[in-house]
Amino acid sequence: MTQPLVSVIVPAYNAAKRVAGTLRSIIEQDYENLEIIVVNDASTDDTLNAAEQTLKDSGRAYKVITHDKNSGESASRNTGIDASAGEFICFCDGDDLFERNSVSILWELIQRYNCEISFGSTLDRFEDGRPDEPHPLTSDLTQPITGEQAAFMKIFKRGFMTHVCAMMYRKNFLNEKSLRFTPGVTRGADIEFAIKSLCRAERVCFTSEPVYVYVYHADMGTVKDNDTPEKLKRNYFSVLNVNIRLADYLTEHMSDTKLKFFVENSFVPEVALKRLTACAKFHDHEQFTAILNEPGLKKILLRSFKTLFFKPEIFLKSLAILIAPGAYYKLRQ
Repeated sequence: MTQPLVSVIVPAYNAAKRVAGTLRSIIEQDYENLEIIVVNDASTDDTLNAAEQTLKDSGRAYKVITHDKNSGESASRNTGIDASAGEFICFCDGDDLFERNSVSILWELIQRYNCEISFGSTLDRFEDGRPDEPHPLTSDLTQPITGEQAAFMKIFKRGFMTHVCAMMYRKNFLNEKSLRFTPGVTRGADIEFAIKSLCRAERVCFTSEPVYVYVYHADMGTVKDNDTPEKLKRNYFSVLNVNIRLADYLTEHMSDTKLKFFVENSFVPEVALKRLTACAKFHDHEQFTAILNEPGLKKILLRSFKTLFFKPEIFLKSLAILIAPGAYYKLRQ
């Protein structure tokens, strides 16, 4: 059987020290029909040259695309999707690694089970000398499930802790469902895209084998991006806005009655609570009061009673904020 083309999209910004290692881990895949797409997001270091020098004699099909201005990881991944020629798509960040058989594992799963998405587990690698830390999927399921079931399990941390870069997607599925990363998101874009795509898939398949290596190092963006109070606040609200968009998206697109019940009566109230908690955390009493006075908020919070046995803390917090909002505000500061 002729292998279909798989496009591996690598967003890279000021990754000159590490992008060559990342690309070699893709070049050395045991899957033959690969296209490597590097999106250089207006780097100010030698990322572009490092990528081109690594790829030019690799024997792999490749494209190197450079943004005129820095646009962020989400925009870079979208650029890669739109430029890809592959029937299937994977992502790899410019400072992480694939296992040698990652692409073949994910493709064989999709082929075997005829799914829109396949995914595996991840492995943390530490450059400070600590041993590798695997994150296997804890679910005991062994057969494909619906995408909505997988989205539910990821939202509520029920065994699927996979990363967007440990997933493979059919490109026509992403296009048909208009699935792209939300531009401008500083934190949480991966989670948003993963959950939205899972929600829209009919079937997904998975393995506990590690397919993605997340490398922890001193220059990684998650370290530098939290080094000031302003950045911490920006990222906090970025994740909050991701959750708000997900609540709306899942409410609109989920069709499984049972799963939608939990989303509407647990996740949606939880997001409402997070909005109020954010106001208290950053001392915005005016906005805190405005949210409390929004039409329908009380009803949303009280709906969490329906899932009391599932996540009791959501109902208890909702009750506390409705009974004593002033005390809640002070406690959450």
